[in-house]
Amino acid sequence: MPASRDTKKLLADTLRSLMESYPFDQITVTRLCDTCGINRKSFYYHFKDKYDVINWIFDSELAQNITEDSSVSGWVNLVCLCNYFYNNRTFYRKALEITGQNSFTEHFRNTLFQRFQSNSASLFGNVSDFQINFFTDAFVMAFHRWLRSKDCMTPEEFLDQLAQCTKAIQTISIDDPKITTAR
Repeated sequence: MPASRDTKKLLADTLRSLMESYPFDQITVTRLCDTCGINRKSFYYHFKDKYDVINWIFDSELAQNITEDSSVSGWVNLVCLCNYFYNNRTFYRKALEITGQNSFTEHFRNTLFQRFQSNSASLFGNVSDFQINFFTDAFVMAFHRWLRSKDCMTPEEFLDQLAQCTKAIQTISIDDPKITTAR
């Protein structure tokens, strides 16, 4: 592993460890650097802020769990993503609590949107960017609620619920007299 990657990994592992004991807003770059014995200048060479470390953890581990092979169904990658989150739910419960600019939730949403956009046909059928945004927002909130729930259901149960929701949405008919739309 190159030295740069070693440093990033050390900072990431240290942040994970600190998040087990401290709320994220109490973890400063100084505390992170002091804990792992790296100076602030080195930290800022690798990351722009502590939020960037969380996003790097997700991106680097996601790459190990999700395939870029276009022949693989988007649902297969979604299964991998759910398993990854479930196996790391303690960390991601805390990461999803972080709000604001550069937050993990914002980063996850952007990543999910890009993946949905490139796999929309296998996930949802022929949909527009508006619909991809809808599904992205819905899935981000679903992941948030799922991982933060006291009795976190298994990835299989969660995926089954997501699939049922997307199927239910597809069956809604705008010609249904119960549905009124402003036209």
